[in-house]
Amino acid sequence: MIRRPAVAVGLASVVVPLAGVVLVLAADPGRAVVTLVLFVAAAAGIGALVLAREGDEAVTELEHSRQEFRRSLVRLGDALGASGDREELVRVALDAALGLTTADTALFWVDRGPSVDARAGCGEGGEERRRVGRGEGLVGQVAGSGEPTVWNGGPSPLAPDEPAATTALAVPVRARGRLYGVLSLYRRSGPPFGDSELDDVVGLARQAGAAIDNTYLHDEARRLSLTDGLTSLWNRRQFELRAAQELERAARFGERFSIVLVDLDSFKAINDTHGHLIGDAVLVETAQRLVAHTREVDTVARHGGEEFVLLLPQTDAAGALRVAEKVREELAAKPVETDAGALPVTLSAGVACHPANGASIEALLGAADAALYAAKAAGKNQVVHAEVHEHGAAPA
Repeated sequence: MIRRPAVAVGLASVVVPLAGVVLVLAADPGRAVVTLVLFVAAAAGIGALVLAREGDEAVTELEHSRQEFRRSLVRLGDALGASGDREELVRVALDAALGLTTADTALFWVDRGPSVDARAGCGEGGEERRRVGRGEGLVGQVAGSGEPTVWNGGPSPLAPDEPAATTALAVPVRARGRLYGVLSLYRRSGPPFGDSELDDVVGLARQAGAAIDNTYLHDEARRLSLTDGLTSLWNRRQFELRAAQELERAARFGERFSIVLVDLDSFKAINDTHGHLIGDAVLVETAQRLVAHTREVDTVARHGGEEFVLLLPQTDAAGALRVAEKVREELAAKPVETDAGALPVTLSAGVACHPANGASIEALLGAADAALYAAKAAGKNQVVHAEVHEHGAAPA
C-alpha cells in the first residue's frame, strides 16, 4: 500500500533545497559546488529516513497481516476440527476471510440451481437477504464457471443484489464433489484485491469445503450407526433412543403410546428352502411394506433377525390394533416377488400400550413379546393384544 503523505514530505524535503542550490549556482559557482555536495548528502539522509520510515510501516503492516492470517487460520482450524455444524463452519470461514482481507462485507451464497442465495454474511449489509441468478453478476459467474474471480477495476460486473463495491472477489466452495456455495468479499474503498488475497481466500474456501465434506461423512456414519444395513430401517439402538424419548413425553404430558412387535411366520423355512439371499429379499420387502402402511411419526425398526418393532406415538390400544391388523393384511394379501418366484409371507404381531401394559419400555416389550408368542401359538398370521392373550408356550 502506498503511503502518499510520507512520500510528499520526502519530495518536498528534496525539491525545496534543490531550488536554493540553483539560486546559489547562479550567483557563485564555486560556493554552489560545496553547497550541492552538502545538499546531496542531506537529501540522501532524508531519503534514507523516509525509506526507513516507509520500511518500518511496511514491516509493521506485514507483521499485522501475518498475525491476522495466523489468527484466522487458528479460528478456522478450531472450528473445522470441532464443529459438525455446517452453518457454523460457514460463519467461521466468513469471519476468517473478512479479518484476513479487511474487506467491508463477506457473504456466503448457497447454490440453488438456477440461482444462488445469500445464506450468511458479516460486515456491512451482511445480514440482508439477497438472490443472484446463475451467470448473473460476479457471484453468479463464479457459480456457473466454478473458477475463482477477482474484480479490481473497470466496468462493474456486480449484480444489483450484490453489495456496492469498488473491488470484489468470489471463490467457489466445493463439497461432496460439487459446488456447495460461493464465498464473496466486497471492499467499498481502498486498494483493490490482489492475487495474494485471492489465493488466501481460495485456501480458506478449500479448507471449509473439506470440513463440510467431513460433516456429511459424520452424518452418514451416524446414520449407519442407527440404521439396519440390510433393510435401511432404524436399528434396535435407535428404537431404544426414540422409545425413551416417547416415554419421557408420555410422563410429562400424560400421553399414550403403543408398541407392536412383528415376527415373520415360518421364516426359517424360507431360508432353509431358498437360501439366505432370498430370505434377505423377503426382509427388505417386508420392511418397505411396514413403512408404507405406518405414519411418518411412527418408528419402524428392525429388532433382530426376522423380528420388527413399531413405536406408535399418541396411539391407544385400539389404534395400535388397527395398525397391526393393517400391516398384517397388506403383507398376506400380496406374495413377495423374489428370484425364487412369488413367495407367500405372513406375520404375527403382539401389541402393548403404555401405561396399561407397562410403565417402562422393558415392561412394554415384555408384554408385546408375550402377546406375539400367543399369536404364534394360536396359529400364526394374527394379532394379539397383551391384555387378552392367554399365556402359553409358542411353537418354535
